[in-house]
Amino acid sequence: MEKLKLSLKLLPDVYLFVLIIFIKTLSANVAMKLVYQSTFYTLFGILGSSLIFASILSLFKFKTRYIAFYIFDFLISLILLTDIVYNRYFLDVTSAALIKQAGLVGEVKDSVFALLKPWDLFYFVDFIFISLFYKYFKRNLVENETKLTKRLTSFAMLVILGLTFSYQSVKALDRRQPGILKTMYDKKYIVSNIGNINFHAFDLYNFIKRNVLNIKKIDEKEIKETLKWFEDKNANKNKNYFGEYRGKNLIVVQLEAFQGFVLERKINGQELTPNLNKLAKDSLVFENYYYQTAWGGTSDAEFLSNVSLLPARDGSVYYQYAGNKYNALPKELKGIGYSTAVMHANRPGFWNRTNMYRALGFDKYESEKDFNIDEIQGMGLSDKSFFKQAVEKMKSYDKPFYSFLITLSSHFPYKDYQNKIAKIINVGEFEGDVVGDYLKAVKYTDEAVGLFIDELKRSGLWDNSIVVFYGDHAAIPYEKRSSLAKIIYGKDDLTTLEWVTNQKVVMMIHFPDERIKGIDKTTAGQMDLYPTLANLYGIEPKYVLGRDLLNQKDGFILTREGNFVTNKYAYLKSSDKLVELKNGKEADKEKFKYLFDKYKTYFDMSNKMIEYDLLRYLER
Repeated sequence: MEKLKLSLKLLPDVYLFVLIIFIKTLSANVAMKLVYQSTFYTLFGILGSSLIFASILSLFKFKTRYIAFYIFDFLISLILLTDIVYNRYFLDVTSAALIKQAGLVGEVKDSVFALLKPWDLFYFVDFIFISLFYKYFKRNLVENETKLTKRLTSFAMLVILGLTFSYQSVKALDRRQPGILKTMYDKKYIVSNIGNINFHAFDLYNFIKRNVLNIKKIDEKEIKETLKWFEDKNANKNKNYFGEYRGKNLIVVQLEAFQGFVLERKINGQELTPNLNKLAKDSLVFENYYYQTAWGGTSDAEFLSNVSLLPARDGSVYYQYAGNKYNALPKELKGIGYSTAVMHANRPGFWNRTNMYRALGFDKYESEKDFNIDEIQGMGLSDKSFFKQAVEKMKSYDKPFYSFLITLSSHFPYKDYQNKIAKIINVGEFEGDVVGDYLKAVKYTDEAVGLFIDELKRSGLWDNSIVVFYGDHAAIPYEKRSSLAKIIYGKDDLTTLEWVTNQKVVMMIHFPDERIKGIDKTTAGQMDLYPTLANLYGIEPKYVLGRDLLNQKDGFILTREGNFVTNKYAYLKSSDKLVELKNGKEADKEKFKYLFDKYKTYFDMSNKMIEYDLLRYLER
């Protein structure tokens, strides 16, 4: 304790630095309107990061320390101001990943000065007072220069305190939102909980780890072989329906957490999804359509469906690789004269969507700020209001168009915060449980789908558009599998095979002339959507992992969990067994080595395409 008191007396300028940085960082949270998301641990995080920087200052003698004070203060102030200004434009904070998207600066440079406010000078006005402070105390600080041992003591004290406070803040965040520091899916929420400096430290660490430490060299030969593998795989084969719907609008709706079991399902005698059931009778329905998402959740589903590559092996593609060049559905449709737009009534920075949508080729991103938030259901704008406003927006789009819509009302935790759907359906024994809440949310979104279809018909868009509905990922967690077993099979638990083969989502395509419809039992997945739709519009994508479901029936899907499924077999990673779908009988893995080779090859090729940004090599 005596040593701590001594260090406090000897380095007053270091503790002034802590105070200044603490106030500035806290004020940045206020400026970005993140206070409502903050907790007591936010103060720990901000104080901890301030102490860590101060510990470095304490190592220097006075002549160097006062220069370092200015440099550290200026750099931190600049980072905070950059976050604030960036937030005013993109409603998000900056990240190291934007280094790969430096072109964005050019796009907004004319707006930067307009975004600056007079009170932004607050982040630099302290320089005047610091100058006066050093001028007044200079003689005393020089005469009482601390010895190296005492400076080291101060450093040790400060860095231990700083790391302890920051650690407590980070752990508290991880308890509330497990995995968020791995995927970085909501950067503002992270900042609101641990402060800007800690966020940028994690962000920089992830960036260096991914782009410097873990990057392996890839030579010209391997690049050419990888690109050729894709080109050979997607070489022109049978092309039934090729280009037959070019000129028709394309409307794709990604339904939040819509698992396949909800279709044609009754709960206590009540139809769960009557509108989708009705639509299915006039649509092409894929009965065995699996989600293939990983850490990236909803964003992975968007990526799989629009790019036809697998999710990142670690973290999120949307966050880590938004600067890549992609052969994506919206970009290809733009190439044949389509206008492209994506709509999701959530914050634009969530999942780094603003940046990723540019990379995918969307002309317009209609986010929360572009909708009238007139009715809330669950996490945000109700699906009913969202669909109604979406149709009004699409009516004004240049034709033909591709519009990609993402719903929100059936998002986990499926809570009825507004008490609007408490009695929408009698869920019986599931009342008060997360599964019961999910069933009510599904019922609500199905009602919204019915209204959406009616609005499209009234607007004249229905008869001139292909309309797709599919689910993005699972809704029922593994620990609730007994509830899933009761709903589907009327029993208390699921076998491993039953669990894996129920990881399917809703998938149906409605054609304007209803010429193609019926039930397709091919094993398929989200990576197959892009090539299937591309064929209908006369596009031949070369660098996709999936296949056109209207021309190829050799079912095959794979997931990051290690499972794969074909039309006849499923590999269950958890038990390391290959089993027959029809009876669960174990098959000899040695006889199906080609399937395991295919699984490995698909992952290798997808990883290389994403991690090395291979399409950039085609520009050389």
